[in-house]
Amino acid sequence: MKQCRKCGVNIDGDLGNCPLCGAFVGEEKSPTIYEYPQVNIKTRQKLFLKISMFITVFVIALVAAINLAVNRTISWSLHVMFGFALAWICIGRPTIKIFNTRKHLAWNFAGAIALLFYINIWTSKLANPWAFTLGMPIVVLTWATVLEILCFAHRGGRGNYQIALTKLFALSAICIGISFIWTKTCTWGWYVCTARGFVDVLALSFFSKDTYFGELKRRLHV
Repeated sequence: MKQCRKCGVNIDGDLGNCPLCGAFVGEEKSPTIYEYPQVNIKTRQKLFLKISMFITVFVIALVAAINLAVNRTISWSLHVMFGFALAWICIGRPTIKIFNTRKHLAWNFAGAIALLFYINIWTSKLANPWAFTLGMPIVVLTWATVLEILCFAHRGGRGNYQIALTKLFALSAICIGISFIWTKTCTWGWYVCTARGFVDVLALSFFSKDTYFGELKRRLHV
């Protein structure tokens, strides 16, 4: 009975290759030979970053130059600049950093909020702050719903989703204070978001007590 030098499996004398790892029985230990060349992910990411940055800077400079030449201002070219900035927030940075699902969603929802505020600024100059009083609460409620679904779907790493839900609850409570300072009143949207966040935290405290409080202590270094 022969023995494979790589994995140690006993091999029948008639076989010339190991049935487990496929190595030749009589071969000497040698460096692993890959059938396909290894791809350097970091090199590809750096190349993608350089090309994307070049295209971004070139297009923004070209559009700004045309806007200045025609209108002697950069009014409409600001929309192009914001579009590229939004693309970098929602697509570029998560792709380059290879974020997990939770962080990827966080950047996408942050981009959605930025888009709402941008539209609000250009439509009513924030005289009617509908982006903050209506649009942002809807985004936060959608965000919380997605996090809840992912928290139930993932058996491992639930602590990260639980902390994310807690942060959304804290954000909603802070936005109630901002509403009273900014608009002297608070709309139903932020009350709903805060109540929803409180229910999430309460449910986590009862049904996932050990993991939830353990993660909180770890994050707060308690």
